[in-house]
Amino acid sequence: MLIGNKYNFKHFDITLFILTILLMCTGVFVIYSASYNHKTGVSEYYYMKQIYWIIAGLFTFLFFSLLNYKRLVNFAYLFYILGVILLLFVLIKGQIGMGAQRWINIADFRLQPSEFFKIAWVLVIAVQFSDFDCNKLGFVQILKKSSVLVIPFILIFLQPDLGTATIFLATWAIALLFRGIKKITFILLLAISLIAVPSIWFQLEDYQKDRVLTFLNPEKDPFGAGYHIIQSKIAIGSGGFFGKGFLSGTQSHLNFLPEKHTDFVFSVLNEEFGFFGGMLLILLFFTLLIRILQIASITREITGKMICIAVASICFFQFFVNAAMTVGMMPVVGIPMPFISYGGSSLITFTSMLGIVNSIALNRFKNPGDL
Repeated sequence: MLIGNKYNFKHFDITLFILTILLMCTGVFVIYSASYNHKTGVSEYYYMKQIYWIIAGLFTFLFFSLLNYKRLVNFAYLFYILGVILLLFVLIKGQIGMGAQRWINIADFRLQPSEFFKIAWVLVIAVQFSDFDCNKLGFVQILKKSSVLVIPFILIFLQPDLGTATIFLATWAIALLFRGIKKITFILLLAISLIAVPSIWFQLEDYQKDRVLTFLNPEKDPFGAGYHIIQSKIAIGSGGFFGKGFLSGTQSHLNFLPEKHTDFVFSVLNEEFGFFGGMLLILLFFTLLIRILQIASITREITGKMICIAVASICFFQFFVNAAMTVGMMPVVGIPMPFISYGGSSLITFTSMLGIVNSIALNRFKNPGDL
């Protein structure tokens, strides 16, 4: 399964590797500031734990880079089944925190199965949408391909984690559009989606409904449901163009900003480094997305292309949703920013997926039959 010839190592994607390191290092600096205590002059342990996860993440990046990605694709459904079992287990025995049941405690580490399931998800999508021909998909074919989506979507929705469930759905939809869909089928699916929205609303938990209503009018409850988003917008707006400076963010260091090292880490960055710092991070992320799509465009093997499309979609949607909710463009859904927010499950998941993308880059000049 390991890559064993020097020719392939010439195509190790150093650009992808450097972008990954830059994003992770940016995350450490922001987490350090978010957890800094001005009274004691030291930062809490979060940034040190994140450094440990970065070291582990570099190993997973290199490990998956050196694995032949096609071998992983062959075991896609096995990984999928194991992932579903973990999602079931977390609903039965999972750790409850902040009104959600999303984690499994293993020693001092809280494992979040929905994060690790993303690795299995990109592999399954590669298998599901590898049947390229000249015909676009019809309604019955799409229903068959949606079979792998239904179970994980429901299990994650029940945790409840609507944000992550939506990202799985959005990634599947992007793969579907990339594969090709008949116009009449697209119109029909759009109509079904619009009809389904009211029923989904009634399935939401009360706090999830509050988040949507708060998104529409946060000033209605400024000290309750609207508090988080109002404080986040104040933090971002007060940063101006160049920000208040490292460790100088008042909203975060005076504890007005909640979940500042996880969900609202983008707010901390914008308050201290301003619009300029926020745009640099956005540019860094989009450079990463472009690089993944470039690898997709030059690989000759269709499952490799689909993996790249799926990984780019997950990175984009998770980054966009996290950033958008901090500025009030979307409801607060509790999704971490890839590579930047504190958390081992998320970091290991994304470095693993990028390692698989790097494996595709390493193998892109091989014949499909040699994989």
